[in-house]
Amino acid sequence: MSRSEYSVFVAVADSLNYTHAGKRLGIHASSVSRSLERLEDRLGVALIEPASEGLRLTEAGERLSHFLTPLLDTLEEGVRAICREEQNGGVLRVLAPPEILTGWVNPVIRAMLQETSGLKVSLEASVGLPDFRRAEADIFLSHRREEMQEGAYRIRRIGSYEVGLFAAPSLLERTGQLLSPDDLHGVPCLARPGETQWMLCPIGDDIAPTSFALEASVVATPAPVRLDFACAGSGVTAASLETCAPFLASGALERVLPGYRLPPGVIYAAQPERHQPRRVVAEFLSRLVERVRQNGAKQREISANPEDAAR
Repeated sequence: MSRSEYSVFVAVADSLNYTHAGKRLGIHASSVSRSLERLEDRLGVALIEPASEGLRLTEAGERLSHFLTPLLDTLEEGVRAICREEQNGGVLRVLAPPEILTGWVNPVIRAMLQETSGLKVSLEASVGLPDFRRAEADIFLSHRREEMQEGAYRIRRIGSYEVGLFAAPSLLERTGQLLSPDDLHGVPCLARPGETQWMLCPIGDDIAPTSFALEASVVATPAPVRLDFACAGSGVTAASLETCAPFLASGALERVLPGYRLPPGVIYAAQPERHQPRRVVAEFLSRLVERVRQNGAKQREISANPEDAAR
C-alpha cells in the first residue's frame, strides 16, 4: 500500500477536514478525498464518515490513526535526522587492515573531526573485502589488489608508500648494525603468511635489487602483530615508514639497512556502486590521496639524501 495514502489519512484524522488536510500536505482537497477512498477500498473498511459537525473517524479509523500516527512521526524524525547528519558531515564508515587504519586513516579522520562539526565516524579493522550489499561500509582499504576481485563495487588506486626494514635496539645490540643484505644472514626475521623473500632495492643507485630469502622465525598477520614482536627484539620486520613513525620516535624501533628499501606498498580503495557518491566519502578519499601523495614526496626527498635516509 502507498505510504502517501497513510499520510493523507493521518492528516485527515488530525483535522477532520479535507481542505485543511490538503493545505497541510500541499495538495487539493479533491485529491485528499480520492486518496482516502482508495485506501478504504484497499482495506475494505470505512475510516471516515459524515457527521453533523463535518467528519468523524469510524471505530476502525480511530484504531488505524492511533497505530499510524507514531509510526509516521518516527519515520519523519528519522528522515530529518539523516538529513541533519548529511548537512553536518554525515556518518563515514571505513573498513581497513589495522596498519592502514593507524598509519593512514586515523590522521585524516582526526583532521576532519576538528574541521567538520557533527561528523560521525565508524572505523573497523578488517582484512577481508566486505559484501557491500549487506555490510554497513562506505569504503574498504587494502594494499592487496589481488584479493579485491571485480564485483558490485569500484576499485581505486589511492597511492603508494615506502617500505623499509626495522628492528629493536635490543636486537641490534646482539647482531650489530645491519647495513647490507649480507648482514641479515642468521638474523631472525618476521614475515607475512606466504612471504618467502625480500626484494631489497638500493636507494639512489642504479644497482640491481637484491633478493633475500626469508627463513622467518615468526609468521604473523596483521602488521601490528609483527611490529609487536619486532619491538620485543624478536626479529627484523618489513613495514611502511608511516606505520613505524611512532615507534621510531619513541626509540622502540630503528630502521635497518637504511640504504635500501623494499618495493613500495600500494593502497587501494573499494567502494559500493552508487549513482551519487556521498559528500563525506568523497572528502575523506580526497584527503587520503593527498596525504599519501605528500608522504611519498617527503620520503623521496629524504631518500635522495643518504644522511637523512640513515637517520
